[in-house]
Amino acid sequence: MRLLAALALLVLAASAAAQTRPPLPISDLAGDWHGQWTSPSGYLFTATLSLKVAPDGAADGQFVWTLKRSPLAEEQRKVGMSATEFVSGKVDRAAGTMTLAGARKDDPNDVIFTDRYRLVVGENGRSLAGVSGNLGDWDGLVFLQR
Repeated sequence: MRLLAALALLVLAASAAAQTRPPLPISDLAGDWHGQWTSPSGYLFTATLSLKVAPDGAADGQFVWTLKRSPLAEEQRKVGMSATEFVSGKVDRAAGTMTLAGARKDDPNDVIFTDRYRLVVGENGRSLAGVSGNLGDWDGLVFLQR
């Protein structure tokens, strides 16, 4: 719950900052981001997001997810396995936000599902944080850095 409160404060701060700072240079977002995804049910994935951003703000890329922790006994054999989720979306330069949606996956071991993401770009342009749809609950937490 504290993580959700901290994330809410981050979103509010980013919204306020977006009103006073210049639009984010699109080129600053392209490249590789590393971090993790967690859920209240006890899942933990590490992630690498390789992102491309067009001049109009259209974004596409791929997450490579690696399962580090699962609350389910039947998934313990999958810990350490990876899968790729291909995403596309849009960057709002003025607001400093990004929305992404999983379009397909390369996942022979059925480790992940495709998801939707609402991310806020940190003031320094070196961090992304936000939530994922997590099967409709919007309580998956994503934290990525350069």
